Amino acid sequence: MYEISLRIHEESELYNSFDESCRTLSGDVSDYLTKQYGKKEIGDDILLRIKCDRPIDADRVKIAFRETIHEQELHIASEKRLNLVKQLWLLCIGVVFVTAAILLNGIIGSVPVELISIVGSFAVWEAANIWIVENPRNRLAKRTLKKLNSTKIVIEDLSEGRTDKND
Repeated sequence: MYEISLRIHEESELYNSFDESCRTLSGDVSDYLTKQYGKKEIGDDILLRIKCDRPIDADRVKIAFRETIHEQELHIASEKRLNLVKQLWLLCIGVVFVTAAILLNGIIGSVPVELISIVGSFAVWEAANIWIVENPRNRLAKRTLKKLNSTKIVIEDLSEGRTDKND
């Protein structure tokens, strides 16, 4: 099991300061968790140990943790849809320009034909780049969030030496 340890002085440090309902983790906490997650071995389960000088509402922490993951999942799903639209659009533009270059070959000068061909090839390449680079990155991020969603959370109240376990 891979343990991520998080040390805070008070519970409010965990949450986004603009969210008065305390249902969203702060950007710093999210970034820290993501960086720490990147250090774990493949297949390891995750234990998040939160150490605090004052008592913490364990249920609120759990809700905020799950809510933050859910927001990131929605963001990835949105990016996936946007990437699909961009891919189709770029591929269509690329095919149109390459076809135009082929049809215009011999009718207009070679320099304009080459420019049209380059624009078409570039558009097709950008569509392929989304498919080859960006989509796998999003799939990896989705798998990471799925693994983070099964994180076990342990809260240590350092003021009383108490430990609360939450899953």
